Amino acid sequence: MIILLLPAHANAESETLHKFVRKADNSLGYDSTISVPFYNGSSEMVTVPTEYKQPKSQFQSAWVATISNLNMAKPASETEFKENYLKTLKTFEEWNMNAMIFQVRPLLDAWYPSELNPWSEFLSGTQGKDPGYDPLAWMVDVTHQAGMEYHAWFNPYRVSNTKYSAQSVLDKTKLSKEQMLNLSIPEQIKAFSDAGILDSTNYAVKHPEHVLMFDEKFFLNPGIPEVQAYVIASMKEVVEKYDIDAIHFDDYFYPYRLSDTNYFGMNNEDEATFKTYGSGYTDIEEWRRDNITNLVSGIKTMLGTHNKEHQKAVQFGISPFGIWEHKAIDSRGSNTPLGSSKSYSNSIFADTYKWMKEGLIDYVTPQIYWSFDQAAAPYGELTRWWDNVAEGTNTHVYIGHANYKHVSNGGWDASWLNPEEVPNQMKFNQQYSNIKGSTLFSYNDILPSDINSLDPTLKERHQAKNDAIELLKSEYFNTPTLIPEKPWLSQQPINSPVSLSQVSEHSGTTLSWQDAQENSTRYFILYKGNGTKKEIIEDPNNIVKRIWKDQEKTTFSYTDSQTTRNKSAEMKYVVTAIDAAGVESEATQVEDATPETQGKPVTVIYQTNDQQPLSENVILEGKIGEAYTTEEKEFDGFKLVARPANVTGSFTDQPQTVTYIYESSTSTTTSESETNTSSSDSSQDSSSESSSTTQEANSTDSTVKPVGKSNLPSAGEFVSYTISILGVLLLVMIGRYVFLRSR
Repeated sequence: MIILLLPAHANAESETLHKFVRKADNSLGYDSTISVPFYNGSSEMVTVPTEYKQPKSQFQSAWVATISNLNMAKPASETEFKENYLKTLKTFEEWNMNAMIFQVRPLLDAWYPSELNPWSEFLSGTQGKDPGYDPLAWMVDVTHQAGMEYHAWFNPYRVSNTKYSAQSVLDKTKLSKEQMLNLSIPEQIKAFSDAGILDSTNYAVKHPEHVLMFDEKFFLNPGIPEVQAYVIASMKEVVEKYDIDAIHFDDYFYPYRLSDTNYFGMNNEDEATFKTYGSGYTDIEEWRRDNITNLVSGIKTMLGTHNKEHQKAVQFGISPFGIWEHKAIDSRGSNTPLGSSKSYSNSIFADTYKWMKEGLIDYVTPQIYWSFDQAAAPYGELTRWWDNVAEGTNTHVYIGHANYKHVSNGGWDASWLNPEEVPNQMKFNQQYSNIKGSTLFSYNDILPSDINSLDPTLKERHQAKNDAIELLKSEYFNTPTLIPEKPWLSQQPINSPVSLSQVSEHSGTTLSWQDAQENSTRYFILYKGNGTKKEIIEDPNNIVKRIWKDQEKTTFSYTDSQTTRNKSAEMKYVVTAIDAAGVESEATQVEDATPETQGKPVTVIYQTNDQQPLSENVILEGKIGEAYTTEEKEFDGFKLVARPANVTGSFTDQPQTVTYIYESSTSTTTSESETNTSSSDSSQDSSSESSSTTQEANSTDSTVKPVGKSNLPSAGEFVSYTISILGVLLLVMIGRYVFLRSR
C-alpha cells in the first residue's frame, strides 16, 4: 500500500517535505515526524510548492543511449531502424518533449557516414560496416518535422566500453586473460583491431600512442593536442553536414574513480604526457582540467565561427556529474560530504563552474541522480548550488533526473518507491529562476513496465516507476512548451509572420501565413486562446502546434480540426516565429476572421464523354463553409457514366468544378429524325425550343432534351421563317380588305 498525500496546509503555497519511508506495517508513505533538510546537518528544511505551474519556456527531453544498444535496438535493416526511431519519436511527442537527445557517437564511431570515424557496431553489428543509409540525416529531418530540436550526443574520448579481460573480448581475440594483461596498450589495440572489435579506420588503431587505459578500458589521451584537434574536427564534420540544433556531451572525460584507493593517475598513467605537454604547470590535476577546458573552449570557438558564417545558432551543452566539488575542499563547492564523488578534482577533471562563468557552454544538464534525503548527494542542496552558479551567466540549467532509480534502487531505498520523487523535484525547481528544464534518464525508464510479466520481487519497484510515469505525463509533461531562448546565439532580429489568414469550415479552421522576408525562422508557434495577443502567447496551454519551417515553402498552413466554423468565433489565433536560438517574434493575429466571407463559385457541368455540352453550366454560390448540393440530371438518349466525387461539399476560398459525364444510349437512333417531313421538323424544332426555354426557367426538371452543338436551336432562322409567314398572311388580309371596299 502506497500513501501519496503530502501533509496538507491550508492556503499554503509551499510545504515542508517529509521523508518517504516504509512503515512498520510495511506500508509506504511520508513520515510527518521527519523533515528533510537541504543537506546533512542543515537547519534549513526543504520546502516544495503545493502546485506545479507549467512555464511556457522549459526544456523537456530524455536521453536515448545507443551504447550497448541500451535504448535503441540494433536494427536488421533501414526499415527496422526507421520503425524503431519513429516509435521513440512518438513517445517523445506523447510526453510533449521539445528536444531529442540521441547518442550518435557512443565510442570513436558514428551513426552517420564519416571521414573521421567508423560506422558504429551498435548500428550495423560490426564497427566500420556500412549499413547502406544515413540515419542521422533522416533522424534530424523527421525530428524537426515533429516540432523538436535534435541534440546530437557525442562521447569525445571513449575507445572501448568493455573490459579487455571480459570473456566476450577474449573469445574474439583468441587470447587468454594473462596474455592480454601482458600486452602493451598499442599491442592490445592491435589485438582489438585484428579481432574486428575496432575498425582499421578507428583513430585509436591509427594512433595507439594516443590511447590511455584505466579499469581495463581504453580512452584517448586528453593531454595530447592532436587528440583535441581530432575531437573538434569530428564535431565540426557533423555541424557542417547536418542541420543539428546542438552538440551534447555527457560526463565522460577523464575516468571516474573506482574507490578512494583506485583512481586514474595513481599509477602515473599520463605522467609522460604531462612531462611533454605540461610546461608551466606544477599541479598535474590543474593541467588535466585545462586539457578538458581547452577542448570545450575549442568546440565553442568552432561553433561560434560556424554560426556566424552560416547564420546558425548551434548550441553546446554538457551533462556533467551532479557534484562539482565539496565546500570543504573549495569554498565555491556544495555542502556535500568528502566521501562522495565529484568531478573537479581526483577524477573526471571537468571544471564546469569555469565553463559556465566564462560562457563556454550554452546549457548544462547536471546529473542530479539522487533523492532529497540522500545524505551523500542531497537533491535540494545540489539543485540550489547549480542555480547559484548559473546566476548572471549565459548558461541555462536543465536538471537531469534519475527515473531509472525507481527500478535500480527501489529494492532497498524507499525514496525511489515514491512515485512523487521526480515530480517533487520538478515542483522544487520552480523556486529557482535559472533552472529552465528537465531531462529524464533514460528513455527506457519513461516507458511503462508490464507488471504481470515480472517476478513478484520486482513488481513493487516497477509499479512505482509506472505510477511516476502516469503522474509525470498527466501533470508535469502534459503541455507543449518552448525551448528557453538563448539571445546570445541570435544572429539577427526575428520578425513576425505576415499575411495571416483564417478560413473556418465545418471540418476545421485553417490558418495560412507567410514568413517575413529574410527572416531567420526555425519554427512557427501557433496559439489559440482568448484575450489580447500578449495574454494569449503567455499561456503555454494556448500552444496548438510547433511547426517546422520548410525552407522550400513560402506559404505555411495548419488546420485545427478542434475548432470548426461554429466554434471559431469563440477563439483567436496568433502565430509567432522562433529563430534557432529560441528567440520568439512579436505575435501576428487574424483581426477579422472570415467564416462569413463569400466563397468562390461551384460550376456544375453536364457533358458527354467527348466533352460536348448537354446543357448550360449551373453556377452555385454561397458563403465559405456553407454546404452545396448538385443535381444529377437525366437527358433523353443519354445515360450517366461518371458521377463526380464532389456531388456535395462546402464552399471554400477556391473555385470548384463538379462534372457529370454521359454517353449516348444504345436505344436512341438518328434514323427517325432523318426521315421526318419538313412540317414535322418545324414542329419538332418548336417543341425543342419550348422545352429548352422551360429548362432554363426551371432548373429542377429532372429530364431534359440533350442540347449538343449539332441540334442547338437556330434562333435566327426560326424567327425569320415566322416573320415571313405572318407577312404573307397580313398581305392577304389587307388585299381582301381592299377588294371588299372597292366593291
